[in-house]
Amino acid sequence: MRIDSKYTLSPTRHHSISSRASVDSGHKKFIPSIQTTEKFTSKWPRPRSLKALNINRSAKGWRNRNGAIQETILELEEGYSLGLDKIDRWTRSKWCLMVSVITVLCYGSGAMICAILTWFRTWNHADVMYVADNDILILITLAGSILMFTALLGLTGTLLNSRPILATYTLLLWPALISMLAVGYTSYKRYAFSLDRKLNFSWSQYYTPLGRLMIQSSLRCCGFYDPLHEATTSNKCYTRTPLPGCKAKLYRFERENLSLIWSTTFSVISLHLINIFVALLCSNHVTSVFGKGITPKQYRLSELDLKADAEKIRSRIERIRPTYSRASSSTVFREDREERTSLLRDSSH
Repeated sequence: MRIDSKYTLSPTRHHSISSRASVDSGHKKFIPSIQTTEKFTSKWPRPRSLKALNINRSAKGWRNRNGAIQETILELEEGYSLGLDKIDRWTRSKWCLMVSVITVLCYGSGAMICAILTWFRTWNHADVMYVADNDILILITLAGSILMFTALLGLTGTLLNSRPILATYTLLLWPALISMLAVGYTSYKRYAFSLDRKLNFSWSQYYTPLGRLMIQSSLRCCGFYDPLHEATTSNKCYTRTPLPGCKAKLYRFERENLSLIWSTTFSVISLHLINIFVALLCSNHVTSVFGKGITPKQYRLSELDLKADAEKIRSRIERIRPTYSRASSSTVFREDREERTSLLRDSSH
């Protein structure tokens, strides 16, 4: 059986036609009145096995195609060539993002460690900061918690190549920035404006007797100006004690402590702004392609989907019934038929 050459299709031509044909277009043109499932779509990338199969078709001219197709089917059944059996190399964006997340984790964990050590009063003069700068200590704890949670979220998103998680990480960097600004602003304002008057007012109005006793025990002093000025009595602090007042020592400690807090905070804020810039640029480029190259689960065809679509198509075809033509009942056609019948009889005789 000979086939004309103009009707033959070469492998490359067939490949180009099949690549242009989209399941989406077929879904729109195939029985438009029947609403089949949206899972008949070709918007998602094909696995690597199918791409390699197309290359083999065009290169080898369909030679050994049965073996290639069978091999591809076996690979897909075993789960190979779906992007899960190969570890891709990290992109520059992913490396930059990883370094950025690690830096956020470092200064977040540093702030959290300092806050915990102060809460448990494990270092010298921690009692003074616990009483005199309790609000700043709370802000440091809050900032450290937000930073650590954000860094762990960013680390998870980077390792899993998850863009939604990285988007959440980038969003949480802004509340972390606000908490750090609160720490820096509060400590600098207390340091720069009338620190001695603020300490005098706090000693008289805000500090409890227990708080004064903790400061006196840590700084080894008694009272604010002298032992007779609002002192909390103890076995070392009494009326004729040789200990000096706490004003000078408390003022000196607060100057050094607040200066360390606001200078460190504003230095870290500049690094945090760089991390926000890196996250905005690199979170969407954690891999060279968008996603894993796997069809999402909600778009995967199942046997139930195929049965449902088959039922829709069959029910629609059963509704379409052919119309039969029949002779007209008009008298004009009947008279014409009788005349032709009589003429045929006469001619036969």
